[in-house]
Amino acid sequence: MSDSLINGSLVTDTSGRVRYSGFSSGIDFNQIVEATYAAKRIPIDRIEAKIDTNKTKIEALNSMSSLMQGVKTSLSTLYGKIAIGNSSDIFSAKSAFASTSRSDGATGSPAANLVGVTTTNAAEASSHEIEVLQIAKAHKLGSGTFASISTALGSSGSFDVNGKTITVAASDTLADLRDRLNNANTGSAPSGVSASIVSVGSNQSVLVLTATETGKDIVLDNETGGTLADLGISEDGGVSFSNELQAAQKALLKADGLLDPSKFESTLVASASDPLSNYGVTGTGNTFELRSGAGALLGTVTYDSTDTLDTLAAKIGAVAGVTAEVVTEGGEVRLAISGDGGAAISVKNDSNSLVAGLGIVRADQIIERSGNTINDLFTGITLSLFQAEVGTTIKIDVERDLSAVKTAVSDFVDAYNELKIFINQQGQTDPNTQKKAEDAGPLFGTTVLSTVEGAMSRLLGAGATGVDPSYSVLAQIGVNFIDNDSLNDPLGNDTLVIDETKLDEALLNSPDAVKRLFAFDFSSSDPRVQLIGFDGKAAYDPAGYKINIGSVGSAAERSAAVVDETAPLQGVDSVAATTSGQFTLNGTAIAYDVAVDGLDDIVGRINLAGIPGISATLTAGDDGTYMQISATGSDPVEIAGDTGDLVAALGLTTQGTMIGSANVGGAADGSDDGTATTSGRTITVTDQSGAEGLRMIYTGDAALSDVQIDFTVGLGASMFYELDRLLTANTGAVDAEIDTLTQQNTRNQERADFTLERLEFQREKMLERFVRMESLLATLNNQRKSLEQIVDAMSKRN
Repeated sequence: MSDSLINGSLVTDTSGRVRYSGFSSGIDFNQIVEATYAAKRIPIDRIEAKIDTNKTKIEALNSMSSLMQGVKTSLSTLYGKIAIGNSSDIFSAKSAFASTSRSDGATGSPAANLVGVTTTNAAEASSHEIEVLQIAKAHKLGSGTFASISTALGSSGSFDVNGKTITVAASDTLADLRDRLNNANTGSAPSGVSASIVSVGSNQSVLVLTATETGKDIVLDNETGGTLADLGISEDGGVSFSNELQAAQKALLKADGLLDPSKFESTLVASASDPLSNYGVTGTGNTFELRSGAGALLGTVTYDSTDTLDTLAAKIGAVAGVTAEVVTEGGEVRLAISGDGGAAISVKNDSNSLVAGLGIVRADQIIERSGNTINDLFTGITLSLFQAEVGTTIKIDVERDLSAVKTAVSDFVDAYNELKIFINQQGQTDPNTQKKAEDAGPLFGTTVLSTVEGAMSRLLGAGATGVDPSYSVLAQIGVNFIDNDSLNDPLGNDTLVIDETKLDEALLNSPDAVKRLFAFDFSSSDPRVQLIGFDGKAAYDPAGYKINIGSVGSAAERSAAVVDETAPLQGVDSVAATTSGQFTLNGTAIAYDVAVDGLDDIVGRINLAGIPGISATLTAGDDGTYMQISATGSDPVEIAGDTGDLVAALGLTTQGTMIGSANVGGAADGSDDGTATTSGRTITVTDQSGAEGLRMIYTGDAALSDVQIDFTVGLGASMFYELDRLLTANTGAVDAEIDTLTQQNTRNQERADFTLERLEFQREKMLERFVRMESLLATLNNQRKSLEQIVDAMSKRN
């Protein structure tokens, strides 16, 4: 028994029962079962190893996908993406520099103290000059002085602040009123006035009202109970103010020497009472003419050498449509002449030397804005006015931000190199055997790795198409392949390096050529045809392409709303037409009787007419029901030839413009030949043309033929869209490979799980059979021992 115990082993089955293997037989059946199990598990081990290998590949593919996305992102501002204001085009990036000068020899304040300048890509490379005469300020009103902000005001009433009613109770404190005013300045319709309390001393507090927008007056009215007077704000219900701390003030500035067509002014002189002879005027009966902007004579002014600025102003003011005055500036005076209501005027045909002697010239155009942030004066430039300084000219120079372009090129090189190093690592070979190296990655030898590597190499080698041959490949701007022989680590083979000097030179001397090297560059012979998008499929053609545009017209016509669509057309609940007749809709006659037909009848008649590509509907709106006639096909809506007055009574408004058809290189009438589709004003080129994928907008209102379009394809655009295709979900090479491996793993895991389940079942059954055998042997051993005992006993008796 001790030998059995030594040779046996403990076995635990799936039910947790513990048995001794070979206790009765001396055979270690557990070892036999486990060896059998291990032999039958070898196929499962192979499947699981394959799953692990695929997982490693998937991880590597995800890493490569991320690196490829990095290259694509680095090209996002280089490839020529179409966006509003060129916001996605790094070659349109601008930077601004401001400086100051004065004509009087004094030193102006630093530009940064007077104005802040920011630019967008929509700004043009240009130079501007401004002079800030006045900055905008917010209207500010103060109350009387109160001894406490927590004591009841003692009077009740109400008043309106910019149209919002503020109620004051006798028990309210100054702090309560402040809070109520601020509450009125919240929500979807704020009052536009904030309130605060300024405590001058322990017993001196003032309520201060401040407009939230500069250049706008605070309007106080509709006072009851004398509240404004009790508060010490206004004694006349808001007509005037008792304590106006700051008047509303708009920003005033001059720009780029612009002149006001409605104003003339003289130079500054010492006195308005000096005779004109002091300025070179001689004799009497001298004249000059005042004319309108169109050249019509407004009046002739007669002057003498004895006249003064004051008398001259009176004579000019006697001319209808013209105003003249003497204005004082800094202790001196000047003559100011203006056309009434801002009308343009001119001073002509001076018979003596008045105009020259007084230096009468057009006045500078004074530009006015309500706020200090001005973004509509120069396209793409925002000015932030900080301080006014009369006489100081601020020069703003806007230039291409070539440093931003250089950074973008550097980012592309870095992103490409990261991808290239990864590809090199995955594809490492043993230099001696030229077979897979020990350090090679899991993607070694895969189709997807060679596809990505091949695409990148091909595009870099091909460069840009259709561009200046001097700037068609990266090496020509200083972006070169590294010298592989100079490397210690072969993982850096065929990566890119930048020659900073050569790149700087290219950007400074030929920035547009550098742009075309990277970007998709489009031009049209008609400015009304503009590119709004492309997808990288369009092929360069040295001859370019011709675009022909067919009919252009209304996409839909909508009537005015009516109270009752079933009411007769002549009724007040309908369109109040007066005369029956007929009109043509895309060539089909639609008859109507204003005394019988309703708007619903017209809709039904149009639809029953079966006009190709035309439908009519009735739609209920907030102000009633309106009819809409829509183009559902390629022909615009065309309504003409009304013999009655229904069309006029309908008050039709056009709901969008559409191009009926267009083609590329086809018939001059723009008829559809499958090379282009249209939607609204957009033309999209199909795969039936080499210009496939171009999306253009046409802003004209009539058919157009033989529009020449040309484009070049930069390597940045080619690479961006190649990466886009490779990374496309489900269909791209990388994602498709990941999907394939994932599906393989799913199937393999199902096979492994099924096979393992069967194998476990078989293992348990084998164990059960061995256990039954052991049990049977144990019974037989027991029987044998009993018989031996009986035999032994019988022998002893004998």
